[in-house]
Amino acid sequence: MLVQFSVTNYKSIRETAELSLLEANITEFADSLIRNRLDGVGILPVAMLYGANGSGKSAVLEAMAHLKALIEKPGETMTLDKTFALGTALKKAPTAYDLVFRGDYKEYEYQLKVQDSMVREETLYIRKLTDTTYDVVFDRDPEGVYLGEGLESLDISPVTDNDPLLSYVLSEVHTEEFDMIRSLLSDVTYMDCSVPDNGPAIEVCRDDDMRRMLTRALACGGTGIQDIWEEEGTLAVRHRAGVLPLAAEGHGVRQAVQLYAAAVLALTGGKVLLADEVNQKLHPKVFRFLLELFTDPEVNTKGAQLIGTSYDMPTMANRVLRRDEIWLCDRNDRGETSLYTLALFLKENGEKVRKDETYYKQFLEGRYGTDVIQRPMVQEERA
Repeated sequence: MLVQFSVTNYKSIRETAELSLLEANITEFADSLIRNRLDGVGILPVAMLYGANGSGKSAVLEAMAHLKALIEKPGETMTLDKTFALGTALKKAPTAYDLVFRGDYKEYEYQLKVQDSMVREETLYIRKLTDTTYDVVFDRDPEGVYLGEGLESLDISPVTDNDPLLSYVLSEVHTEEFDMIRSLLSDVTYMDCSVPDNGPAIEVCRDDDMRRMLTRALACGGTGIQDIWEEEGTLAVRHRAGVLPLAAEGHGVRQAVQLYAAAVLALTGGKVLLADEVNQKLHPKVFRFLLELFTDPEVNTKGAQLIGTSYDMPTMANRVLRRDEIWLCDRNDRGETSLYTLALFLKENGEKVRKDETYYKQFLEGRYGTDVIQRPMVQEERA
């Protein structure tokens, strides 16, 4: 389960952008929060990022996916330059990641700084949910490596400057502790929803329980589909009027199948789904139903989370999302992205956003700090 993520010096993100899934001090939809019985802390099941084109929404999700790839596939990922895109000054500074995630009993914080295809600093902390302080599992900086309790005897000589130490530890150490960390990281799934992909639906349809869940979601979610199945890698769907191959459906229906299938995989496994352009081609009610799959505790029984980017205004509403589940991206004249939640935003009069406001109307009017400046198109004068 994701608790918090921050990134610095990544694509359009120059200064630190932090996305927190911890509940804010607000009252709406308290029953939708994911709570651990040990500490009672509320974790958000959904976070939606809104903003203008080019504001950096996708960069936040891509940074999370990139950190996961640095750990799981460092050889393929470490050489990719993801530093701040505009200007050269930050080419000489590291890209920094900070990830906080938790299981049923413990919370982990992983910090990584990379520069010029090399690891500059790296630290892994751990704490029991019943404790308030973290223990250092390992700490790495230019002066050397400290290995905490349980790793003192580990031979780390094969680890080079191009390798995250966590990658090596996860490949070599198979204790319950590191098996949990490995599982939590693998549970993060990134999806670019603008790219058609039948893979999630095929995987779901090959499991009877998940296929039934997908069928119910599609039937209840307004797609008109009453059944779906897979035969030799091909998907077919049944409507009241008859049977069609999924390939014969419109783009919107195919998109709904792709997203609902990804949601089923997340919900049944308690996973984190990072969905870029999540409302791509979806009717607002179909998209809203997707969100409700995660915010309904009777459906989301394993603490799954959906983190997505969207332009869908009807779902930026106090009837659908908590204020701390609505995140705004803005980009200044220097091309730098800032990220903030509606729950903590202060308007020009110094007041916080009320839960009875029409969020999307205020957003479109630029009241929340993000605005698209339009100018008249004037015919160019001829000499």
